[in-house]
Amino acid sequence: MNTREQMDRIDMDICRSAALYGEWAKNHGITYNMLVVLCALDQAPDCTQKQISEERMIPKQTVNTIIKELERKGYLQISEGEREKRVSFTENGRVYAGAILEKLYQLEDRVMERMGPEMCRAMLESQRAFTQALSQEVHRE
Repeated sequence: MNTREQMDRIDMDICRSAALYGEWAKNHGITYNMLVVLCALDQAPDCTQKQISEERMIPKQTVNTIIKELERKGYLQISEGEREKRVSFTENGRVYAGAILEKLYQLEDRVMERMGPEMCRAMLESQRAFTQALSQEVHRE
């Protein structure tokens, strides 16, 4: 398999993985972007909308719309930070997100178990190396 064919396979696998997460989210009554925001807040409590947008590669307006919706439902609280507003779950938000994310994390645990520790470690190392090399090339232009 030549380099172009390898990149085509990588691109397709990345897109397919995102689509599967989107399908999972839809099956659980939320959008893919909502799932990404919930994961971001679960993994980095008390963060900013800008951090979520930049780290998860979602447009800031999309993040803002989701944050406002979650705040309106009583799932988030927004507080003043030094430079930007901080976003965190309320108690009801932790329960809401926890119910959804626990199912996702269980699914991901089953996937990782199916792959085995050696393949998981290799995937993590490969993905990290690919992302780092891609970043260097993108920023070199």
